[in-house]
Amino acid sequence: MRVQLRKPPIDGNFLVKITVHAAQQALGGHQTAPRQEIVPFFAGLNRLMYYTLCRVAERAGVARKEPRQLITDPDFWHEFSAAAVDVKVKPGQSIAKIEKFLFKVCRELVKKRYAQKDPDNARHADLVALFMFNFWNATGLLPMAQAW
Repeated sequence: MRVQLRKPPIDGNFLVKITVHAAQQALGGHQTAPRQEIVPFFAGLNRLMYYTLCRVAERAGVARKEPRQLITDPDFWHEFSAAAVDVKVKPGQSIAKIEKFLFKVCRELVKKRYAQKDPDNARHADLVALFMFNFWNATGLLPMAQAW
């Protein structure tokens, strides 16, 4: 939905925020578990989402999960970098606008990878594109791509 609404692809840790909000809405006021059971669930949600999305990204062939880190697939990064060079950037264009253009490139490449490697799970393409794009931003790869 976020992609369809053309919201910014990078907005803090919004993937976790969206999930926490949905879980809180689902619980509503009907939560009967003690606080010491609820707090650890929400505290561990970020890590749980990270490991889950790492595995989903692996199935698409866009990344590889190592014991202590996620590694972007070198071929995928090369494809992204080559396509990013073709993005038309006007002088004085805002960083947010450039990020949107680069996200579109990432999204199309992720969709293509899913079509090739895991077509049964292509419905996850938007989520994985958001995950990878935010991962690149958090690790400093995205600013490096923007500098090209």
